[in-house]
Amino acid sequence: MKIGDKVKFFLFGVVTEGEVYNVDKKEKTIDLLCDGYKYPGVQTFKKLPKKQSDIPPWYILKNKK
Repeated sequence: MKIGDKVKFFLFGVVTEGEVYNVDKKEKTIDLLCDGYKYPGVQTFKKLPKKQSDIPPWYILKNKK
């Protein structure tokens, strides 16, 4: 992903689309802008953690396609 890309992500369990405004390669996270709000440190998961407390409020879930 690079700056300016449109990305679908989960925001409190609802699929939303945002625009990448920063990529942190060291932490392996991205920062998204959606409806005028900034969502920092968005993590990407292949599958969600089993513990509910380990799931962040906003995240990207990668599908095998």
